[in-house]
Amino acid sequence: MDDPRFRDDLYRGTACAYDEYRPSYPPALIDDLARRCGASGAGAMLDLACGTGHLSFALHGKFEHVWAVDLEPDMIALVRAKASAAGLTNLRADVSAADDLSVPARSLDLITLGNAFHRLPRRAVAANALRWLRPGGYLALAWGGSPWDGDSPWQRALVELMGHWRARAQAETRDQDRIPPGYDEARAAAPDLDVLAAAGFELVGRWEFAVRHDWTTDEIVGYLRSTSVLSPRALGPLAPEFEQDVRGELAGHAVGGRLPQQITFAYELARRPDGQALLAQGGDPLETPE
Repeated sequence: MDDPRFRDDLYRGTACAYDEYRPSYPPALIDDLARRCGASGAGAMLDLACGTGHLSFALHGKFEHVWAVDLEPDMIALVRAKASAAGLTNLRADVSAADDLSVPARSLDLITLGNAFHRLPRRAVAANALRWLRPGGYLALAWGGSPWDGDSPWQRALVELMGHWRARAQAETRDQDRIPPGYDEARAAAPDLDVLAAAGFELVGRWEFAVRHDWTTDEIVGYLRSTSVLSPRALGPLAPEFEQDVRGELAGHAVGGRLPQQITFAYELARRPDGQALLAQGGDPLETPE
């Protein structure tokens, strides 16, 4: 079963909210990932479907070359502005769909995807990633940071409210195809790690990092503005009423204006087999460069 195709404009207009309100990956995760990948300040990494570059900026000091790519022009414009303001000369940012990107074979040491692999044509991306990585190079799927992940009363209330407003938006607006039909079935039939293994990756492991985060109601609203299904563009004229409803509901749960959460961040690491392993399988099938 092929992955259903998501729309290209899902995150149009969300870049500023995405950059301001999405929690950063914890330094412990970044340091652990860099250590396991053997990052030493040399080599090259690609941050695929990079958003506003949370992983690109966190890892830029651990590679000689960092390439941030996203199909949303507003995201890339913000990455470029941030890189320029920080004086970073080793960070390149380009607009491209993940499966349209042209990358020399065996040119990368690490490819990262932050909260994104599930929205991409996974088989095509996995096959390309295997070809782009040098033998022994790594692919990391990074996850985490959503305020509704948990079982506290305020999170249960938020999930219920989000479901109500998504259903209302689908009923009252013409913007109804933000999650393509068959998405859940396709991912259940072929989980992400199965897709990577089928492409030829060795699965290395998964590591989790829990951090405490105290949200304010303004931050929750800002985070929701950064999502593909409850952004102001997705909700249209319903957006002001939705945000008012969120603030009113969560105000009753906040203690001292704060909504505490133990956020679990994680990354799943896969590796392109080294040259010897490939030869043992009958030769390197990725000899032909793009």
